[in-house]
Amino acid sequence: MKHTLLILSILLSSFTYLFGQTITKPEDITNADNTYKIEDYTIPSFTQFLVAKEAARKDFSEANVAALNQKIDELKSYQYPYDVVVNINGDPTTRMAFCWYTNDRMTEGQVQLTPLSDLSQLQGAFDAANDVITVTATPTTTKKSRYAIGLSGIPEASGVSMSTKYKYTSHKAIAEGLTPNTTYAYRVGTEGYWSEVAYFMTAPVNEPDASEEYTFIYMTDSHIQDQEYIDNVLMASTAAVRNTPDARFCVFPGDFVETGGTGNAEWEWERWFEEAMRPVIKQMPIVPTDGNHDDSNNQNYSNHFNTDNQFKENAETKPQFDGITYSFMYGDVLFLVFSMQDYWKGSPNMSDLTCPYLTNDVGNWFRNQVAAHPEAKLRVALVHKNIFSGSGHQEDDETPLFRATMLPIMKECEIDLVMQGHDHCYEVMGPVNPDTRTPILDAITDRIEVPTSESASGYKGGTFTVDDGTMYFIGATCGRKRYYPYTQAQMEGYYDLHKVENYFDLFTGMFCQPEAPSYSTFTVKDKSITINSYTADEEGNSTLFNTFTVVRQKEHTPLTGLEEIRIEEIPQTDTTTKILYQGQFLLLREGVAYDVLGRIVK
Repeated sequence: MKHTLLILSILLSSFTYLFGQTITKPEDITNADNTYKIEDYTIPSFTQFLVAKEAARKDFSEANVAALNQKIDELKSYQYPYDVVVNINGDPTTRMAFCWYTNDRMTEGQVQLTPLSDLSQLQGAFDAANDVITVTATPTTTKKSRYAIGLSGIPEASGVSMSTKYKYTSHKAIAEGLTPNTTYAYRVGTEGYWSEVAYFMTAPVNEPDASEEYTFIYMTDSHIQDQEYIDNVLMASTAAVRNTPDARFCVFPGDFVETGGTGNAEWEWERWFEEAMRPVIKQMPIVPTDGNHDDSNNQNYSNHFNTDNQFKENAETKPQFDGITYSFMYGDVLFLVFSMQDYWKGSPNMSDLTCPYLTNDVGNWFRNQVAAHPEAKLRVALVHKNIFSGSGHQEDDETPLFRATMLPIMKECEIDLVMQGHDHCYEVMGPVNPDTRTPILDAITDRIEVPTSESASGYKGGTFTVDDGTMYFIGATCGRKRYYPYTQAQMEGYYDLHKVENYFDLFTGMFCQPEAPSYSTFTVKDKSITINSYTADEEGNSTLFNTFTVVRQKEHTPLTGLEEIRIEEIPQTDTTTKILYQGQFLLLREGVAYDVLGRIVK
């Protein structure tokens, strides 16, 4: 009797009035089934409602009922935006790009921006703002894609199966004519259904013979899947913004999610934006490129980001995704963000180590971007897959191909630093002589040897001069999936695969597994970049474990593009004019534009 009365008491005390409905007994869950439908809400909020509902169905406890009622209270109309992100797209001094998702029933959306004199104005920025910029977004309905692939990240009680599929609307907009070096508040959506107000800062105009110091964040390989992975990334993103609140942007070289192949799990992308990386996203642009785990026939990557797509539009061999290869100037640094995921196009020869796609499309793009920006004092590349790798990916078949095709490009374009992902351990390599594939040891000073252990070797700190070679850097992982560095003996044992003499000697800096979520900050000043690397804990605190500096002393050798190489393919007359258009060299003759390879540009 006492037991029965206790149960009744719990049930009666658990009521919450929401939408005119009270969940107090098991049959009310059936009423919830009939009342709440996916077409009326955003998919994230509705899915969380499903999780809570099925948990209450299995165990109608006070706690589960309370959780269900809370999720019902949090349901958001299909009109609300989510997965909101800002991307650098073109000139970041005056231009910024936006992307977000809604339920597929919502096909309208806007971006609103207003300048701030300081961040104390952020909350309420649009209440009485006079200087509001409004930009209408372009909507695209996505393919019907799988919400989950494997249910490791979703509670069993969710009721979501691996066959669950949804459509979405991807909204994209670009704001132009912004004021350089200015903080902007922004929101996306429609009247009555705006996102949370967030902010970003435009880049400063780089004056000749001047260098504006700035900092950006590096994070990689989140591999979002279950809650443990989400929690690890959240530790790193929270620590990064606490430690570097003035960071201008965050580079992220791929593997945002775990499941790839025929269709990414959209739930994983959702958690990347809405939970794991939220502290970073709400205050700075993201500079992404795709990783091997991000590839999907559903184009999830392209639908979630809004980066410059000129490379795909102009490439002879089209990459599989929009906006995975692009460049921008920030201060006096040229950033070259590129993908090697499409190396298999154009019939690569793995035995001869030749790849037309990388040599021609990617290589020519590198040359043209460098030629178009002679003012750059530093040249930095960002890619997911490694050109050099110190762990398991050293055995990958394509890695020797990447070295054979990309090292000549790095040499010709005098790339100073390459930021990579993929390897999930911490690696400081170089500067590497691209011809001999050996480190330039006399270009390194100030480093301190660290005791060799199972997970660490090499040197702490140091100054690396990159006048005659390129530095290669991997900052471990902000997620949970960690790989461990190979030993010298292991690397020597894999010579038949990597074909690089004294491979272990390339690791001129620290080479380790930090054993915790990691991130790095890059501070650019004059002709140097100082990299500070940190681990993060559950409270969002940062612990510094390495600092090193990349310096360039010589001026870069100017490149003039490819027009001198292949110009003979275009009939020459006195009316032929060379022009620079959208970052590439073109020849204009009798009203027809030709690219540097002699192809007609429409």
